[in-house]
Amino acid sequence: MTLMTKLLTGSTALALTGLLACGGGGGGASAPAPAPPATATGLAYTDPASGSYLLKKNTALSTATHLVLDLVGPASATGSGVTATFSADTTKVAWVNVATSDPANAFVQNGTAFNLGASPQILRGAVSGGSLQVTVAQKGTASPVSLNAPLLRIALDLKASQPTGTIALNASATKCQVLDGTGTIVSPIAVSVGTLTAQ
Repeated sequence: MTLMTKLLTGSTALALTGLLACGGGGGGASAPAPAPPATATGLAYTDPASGSYLLKKNTALSTATHLVLDLVGPASATGSGVTATFSADTTKVAWVNVATSDPANAFVQNGTAFNLGASPQILRGAVSGGSLQVTVAQKGTASPVSLNAPLLRIALDLKASQPTGTIALNASATKCQVLDGTGTIVSPIAVSVGTLTAQ
């Protein structure tokens, strides 16, 4: 090997070493950061397709971020009262009053089916963690009414800075009951819930 060959070989080795130290020949820019997830601006709710007791959107009382839901019973049944327990992902939504004029922490309104009579009325709502328990009933069982109407109303608000996507909303399979037209407590009743989405 000539002196020139040795020098060229050494230069090439040094050049390759330099390229490896720089991470290759390109030195290209790093990949762009992923786009942040979209922030939801409202709540969308699709009513359940079927069932005896349905949790349905009240479109007249709902707004983009305030969702009002009516519990509606079957056409074939009569009764005097109902109690139900619901759960939601309260990292994304909050159980709230149906109307701002409702008493603080009421969490439930009477629907259009029951006649609650004079005060004190059987109308109760309580929140514990992500669960909401509600009860509405007439006084006594002498005058049962058709359950094929809004039995009660509840509401959810979208919390700030939430990503878009589906939000968990369920009815308890064991804690929903109705006081039927004969004065018998039917337990449990199956409440069908639709799909809640932040969008």
